[in-house]
Amino acid sequence: MHRFLLVAALALSTLVARAQPERFYIRLYGLVTEHFTGEPMKGVLVRVLRDSIPLDEVTTKGNGQYEFFMDRGAAYTIWFSRQDLVTKHVRIDATEIPVFPDVPFYEMDVQMTLFTWVEGMDYSVFDQQLGEALYKHSVRNLSWNVEYTEKLRPIIAEAMDGYEKLVNKGVPRKKKPPVDRLLHIMHPQDRSTFL
Repeated sequence: MHRFLLVAALALSTLVARAQPERFYIRLYGLVTEHFTGEPMKGVLVRVLRDSIPLDEVTTKGNGQYEFFMDRGAAYTIWFSRQDLVTKHVRIDATEIPVFPDVPFYEMDVQMTLFTWVEGMDYSVFDQQLGEALYKHSVRNLSWNVEYTEKLRPIIAEAMDGYEKLVNKGVPRKKKPPVDRLLHIMHPQDRSTFL
């Protein structure tokens, strides 16, 4: 009788485990490449902040790839930095994803190109997020805000045009920016976590 109860309890726990859905997640992954050559970049620090609090970070290997898993119900900022490169970031707002989405996970493929610092360039355009993804109830999906991207596109194109002119003139590249742009851009309360 004891053996029968044990087998019945195991069978019931297996059925319950199968009936419960797996935890929802967002898989963020991508490739960091050099802006002009398209070559994968090694040694880029990719940091994820959840609601402005550091969550996770990884340094890219020779293949330039990275991967993170995130939850619903928060806004994430993903920073890409290396001492000799211009820091960039994107934002993924998962606050509006329902408790029980239609699918078990979302995937966000974020490809990022980076380039080195040069003297005499205004980098302020890169202080703002270069992309914004959010949950859209109308399509029930996490997707990129195309209007935001299109508004920013000509401003970035103009900045990169100026950058290329400086590089073609032979302006020296810098190994280190004048200030740590990540710390400069971040909200003051978040800076202490990176110091």
